[in-house]
Amino acid sequence: MKVARIDLTKQYVKISDIPKEWEEKYIGGKGVATKLLFSIPPKIDPFHPDNVLIFGIGPLTGIPLPGSSRMTAVFKSPLTFGYGESQCGGFIGYEMRKTGIDFLYITGKAKNPVYIVIEDRNIEIKNADHLWGKDCYEVEDILKKDEEGEIISIGQAGENLVRFACASHRKGRQFGRCGIGAVMGSKKLKAIVIKGSGKIDVADPKGLEEFRKWMQENVVSKLSSLTKYGTPAISVLTNSVGALPTRYWQEGSFKEFEKVSPEVLNKYLKRRTTCYACSVACGKIRSVGDVEVEGPEYETFYAFGPLCYISDPEVLIKANELCDRYGLDTITTGNVIAFYMACSEVGEVEEKVKFGDSDGALELIRKIAFREGIGDILAEGTRIAAEKLNVSVEPVHVKGLEPAGYDPRALYGMALGYATSQRGACHLRSCAYRANLAGLRDPQSPKGQAEIVKDYEDLYCIVDSLVFCRFLFVPVVGLYWNDIAKLYKIVTGKEITVEKLKEIGENIWNMTREFNLREGLRDIEMLPSTFFKPLKHRGREIVLKKEDFEKMVEEYRKLRGWT
Repeated sequence: MKVARIDLTKQYVKISDIPKEWEEKYIGGKGVATKLLFSIPPKIDPFHPDNVLIFGIGPLTGIPLPGSSRMTAVFKSPLTFGYGESQCGGFIGYEMRKTGIDFLYITGKAKNPVYIVIEDRNIEIKNADHLWGKDCYEVEDILKKDEEGEIISIGQAGENLVRFACASHRKGRQFGRCGIGAVMGSKKLKAIVIKGSGKIDVADPKGLEEFRKWMQENVVSKLSSLTKYGTPAISVLTNSVGALPTRYWQEGSFKEFEKVSPEVLNKYLKRRTTCYACSVACGKIRSVGDVEVEGPEYETFYAFGPLCYISDPEVLIKANELCDRYGLDTITTGNVIAFYMACSEVGEVEEKVKFGDSDGALELIRKIAFREGIGDILAEGTRIAAEKLNVSVEPVHVKGLEPAGYDPRALYGMALGYATSQRGACHLRSCAYRANLAGLRDPQSPKGQAEIVKDYEDLYCIVDSLVFCRFLFVPVVGLYWNDIAKLYKIVTGKEITVEKLKEIGENIWNMTREFNLREGLRDIEMLPSTFFKPLKHRGREIVLKKEDFEKMVEEYRKLRGWT
């Protein structure tokens, strides 16, 4: 494996080998990137030039198989001040694999705006003055014309150091969470262009073809709802069980759901799109007038719809498009706006934007991206914004990261998963919501939740090191440990046991914990008090008992061997 070290301060580039033993201990992707992250000085500010951006791929990246075209990124987060990571699909991982470079290790800060061009193993740092101030769509168009290749870029939100700015790819794929766009902005790095021409070989081409056929029949075929509706498909289920966060975490289902249901959103469908080599085709291009966007994904739908109490599908599409243009994480942006709406409802802010105010929400997106007026405070995320506004409304977050669209009062596995996730309130570190909704564990009981959360946390550490897509590893219907071992041998020619994979996954998870402890964070957070208050759902209340939560945490610590 090769790593390209790029120092933007010194305008210096060097390509070197990853230590051979790291491949065995950490596989690639997330594992190796996390190991590299420990090179930064402890407790530095995330916007310090010595913070690093590490982009990485793994041994399964770019092979002709559904789910293979992903890239991972690791950095110190400006939102949580701890372990930051994000993954992105599309074509960027595939293109990176063809360059022969497996990791980009970017440090320093340029004097003036720059972009990086990687063409196979030739790397240039170029002036980006003409790109600074432009949105992600504009940058993509300019660089596609000037450079070709695949592109990662930031918009105005990243330039203005909005703490939850994301990095965009192909006008709809994002490194979404934890503020990677702000770290790029702090380094004056506007974009990265990747162009590869190499061949991607596998040890057993025939075995891969057989595995692909088996996967199509036994896994992809079970993801038909994703193919038809995209990720909003799950909203029907979350709304029915009281797990759909509504009115800033006050309710568990949306009374006006039918106005923004997956069927309604599909009325705006223009075409389907997909990542490289993927037959799931979960991407949906929807449009309203001259506004076109890939989405809204479920998380965007929940954050701007039920959470803000907005039931106009056209507003959700427009909000999504603005966030994608400016380079904003839609989960945190929607949460920040809904938090401000809650503050408005109780009369604790002067400039009021009430629940359901579509125009107000769209204007807040712009103000946040440009740090204009109240947007300058909201650009800090709910945790810091609540402190600055000095309001009584509780900001809902874990480690500073706002939760995804699954209320943990209805899904106990998700309650534990939010608390144990080392990047903050994340649904993807364990995907416990899917295990609960699929019936692997009773969603309203603490029994067995710790076991399943730990298992899938370790599993997804391997998935993110390979690097592969979670949708092909959905609990119950997706690939699992045995399948990884088989596929790993097909691609690399190396035998690996399930026991060894589990050991590696756990070690990678423990590394993320070690980084957070080094930075002064706790490994397991208490959930915000909001989640221990009764949740309203269709005339009844759903409760997460604190003693049940504490029981799950205790069992989890025992399973992890943490004392």
